Amino acid sequence: MPKTNDTTYQINQPVVFFPGTLNDERIFHAFWQHLNIPMRAFVPLQWAEDFAQMKMLSADRLAYFEQPVHLVGYSMGGYIAALTAIENQSRIASLTLIASACDELPKTEIQQRQQLLKLIKNKQYSAMTAKGLKGLFHDCHHENSEYLNIVKQMEQDLGAAVLAAQIAATQARKNLLPSLAKCVFPIHLVSGDQDNFLSESTVLAMHQHLPNSDMTQIKNAGHMLPIEQSRVLAEYLASKIA
Repeated sequence: MPKTNDTTYQINQPVVFFPGTLNDERIFHAFWQHLNIPMRAFVPLQWAEDFAQMKMLSADRLAYFEQPVHLVGYSMGGYIAALTAIENQSRIASLTLIASACDELPKTEIQQRQQLLKLIKNKQYSAMTAKGLKGLFHDCHHENSEYLNIVKQMEQDLGAAVLAAQIAATQARKNLLPSLAKCVFPIHLVSGDQDNFLSESTVLAMHQHLPNSDMTQIKNAGHMLPIEQSRVLAEYLASKIA
């Protein structure tokens, strides 16, 4: 795990990053500051209008590199990264899923998404509530305005149309775990110790289902792990890839 200085880790292999819902590059900015990755690409899922476009953008970024690629997906982006890995197995060096599950969505979440889509269509959706925003973070970060503002600014800049496109594109998704279990590349599962959107039991079940997986939980992190524990996550990724 080479280090270029006290807090920067060198990764000399190609890595492609996939963002979560209503995220752009800013979700990874703090994380990237601790990493030097000359062969780095980002999949702008916020540009996609539907699932097919998400897949096209992913394939396009994968094609940047001739050698096997490490895929790193956060939240929603983890599902897209996993699907990309399954469909391009000979091109994949590893798959890292950050705060992400790859199974079907429960009926309750699909119903919640449909209600949200209806609000957006009727122009009744404005923004995430203060309570909802804090729920993305570990309790110890609820008063960290710098962290909260990153998410608020992304939401404001990307807007309700992007949110609607993303939740509509990914709500009818299939369970990828059976296909992932047959893949030979390493799968790294990493989550925060207080993630209100991804339970420890869900991650453990994934780990038990995937023979080539390992599982790590990072302390003092909620769902926004790349923001909350950027240095720790960077060190973790470098230890798996470098």
